[in-house]
Amino acid sequence: MFARVRLFLLGVLSLFVVAGCGVRLAYSQLDWLVPWYLSDYVSFDREQRRLLDARLADRLTWHCSSQLGPYAELLGDLERRLGEAAPLDAAALDPFLQRGEAFWQVLMEALVPDAAQMFAALDDAQVAELAAAFARRNTETRKTFLEGSPGQLRSAQIERMEKRLRTWFGRLQPQQRQRVQAWSDALRPTTTDWLAHRERWQTGLIDALGRRHEAGFELEVRRLLTAAESDWSADYRADRAYNRAQTLALLADLVNDATPAQRQTLLGELAGWRADFQRMACAPPSGPALAAH
Repeated sequence: MFARVRLFLLGVLSLFVVAGCGVRLAYSQLDWLVPWYLSDYVSFDREQRRLLDARLADRLTWHCSSQLGPYAELLGDLERRLGEAAPLDAAALDPFLQRGEAFWQVLMEALVPDAAQMFAALDDAQVAELAAAFARRNTETRKTFLEGSPGQLRSAQIERMEKRLRTWFGRLQPQQRQRVQAWSDALRPTTTDWLAHRERWQTGLIDALGRRHEAGFELEVRRLLTAAESDWSADYRADRAYNRAQTLALLADLVNDATPAQRQTLLGELAGWRADFQRMACAPPSGPALAAH
């Protein structure tokens, strides 16, 4: 819950999109999708659900009035750059990813007061339920990403990336699939470190929840949500940076080698998402502005 999820370049721009749903449909139903997702971790009582609904309504108003416009602007800038004839490289794509990551940071900052209030409302049984849910999800994640032979894990990684890419390019050409395979082979292994970091983060949250009624609890929540990378080792940080560069290079090569039909699909997807974000943007509320904290 509230874990950082890093998607590849284009996916990171769609922070609130639920897989399999249209952008507009998913966003318009977040008032029930978010509680439904959180209920996999904690069973809320009626008063807690009322509190969650109220906080979520305020946060969605802030988000659609202040964030969706910049999302659309970023997608428009990316659409224009990808439509140019000049070849792409990783350096050309990196600023777009940085802007998307900055949006994520703004969102995490805005969620701090809401998360702190919701966490503080949990009782001991719910904290234990949350810890058990973390353990269950970690077992499932280890099975997905670590169990199997090296060849099986490599094939699964390639298939996950190809599935994401097909959304944007359509069917990949043989040489493009080979490029994805080369990307997979070039990556440095980080899965074990990623899972260990995730479990440390979860342990830190459960420990903090033991002090949820004490002064300073919101500061602990802020650190967990906005500075989760502070305890990364130097080696893990370097490996992630290397893999990030490899992924940006892959995306640049795929754009450069795209067929006319693939380029049309890519630009059409970006234009559609940009238009959706523009349509979903709402006017700021009247009266005092909602603080993003």
